[in-house]
Amino acid sequence: MVISFITAMWVLGQEPERMFDPAENYGKTAGQVVAMGYEAWYDLVMEHDGPETTLSMSGANYSYGCALNDVNDDRLKLIPKERQKMILELRPKMLEFRNNCVELGIVMSGGGSLWTIVGSANLMQTEETVAELIKANPKAETKSQAKVWEILGTTEKHLVEMKDEIEAAKQYTRTGYAEADANFKKMRFGWTEALPMISKFQSARDRGRIMHFYYDSVDTITFMEGEPKSR
Repeated sequence: MVISFITAMWVLGQEPERMFDPAENYGKTAGQVVAMGYEAWYDLVMEHDGPETTLSMSGANYSYGCALNDVNDDRLKLIPKERQKMILELRPKMLEFRNNCVELGIVMSGGGSLWTIVGSANLMQTEETVAELIKANPKAETKSQAKVWEILGTTEKHLVEMKDEIEAAKQYTRTGYAEADANFKKMRFGWTEALPMISKFQSARDRGRIMHFYYDSVDTITFMEGEPKSR
């Protein structure tokens, strides 16, 4: 299984393409994998493909994300059309934003193989949020819009302060400060572009859960201050 930072595309009105292939995943269906839960799935992958390596851990993350994506596609058909439309509109924007955050984190930290593992979980993290929106989970963690703006401001400040370090590490990351700054601006634009979509959700809990996703995605960049945190 090839792991990369993939932005999946969902098109309204079309049957979504299945991302999870049981033939590549020990004969398990997407529903069976999601029913197992991430921890049990991870243990199964390590049992078959271990020991824990960048490839095996990334594979477990990405395959679980694919399974959850397919299960969410089926669950979306069962909720009211208007809510389904709102989630489908926001879903690819969320994944794109998280991918951009990881790319910036790689540059600001000077790279490292651990980022492959972090990036392989982007789809899973996105689909976990989608699953909570489908269920309208009342216990979901939330954040305020102000907190997202605050962490974006802190990240921009760090980015400017690290200009010389980023330029020095360009030989390893192949990305200089100008490109990193452009990526940050793309992230910030993605956030502002998502705000009107988020505002369509009437529930403050739903909006707060989405805000938490964006906050957590930007917070991923702070892995530069230490090793990536475990799930």
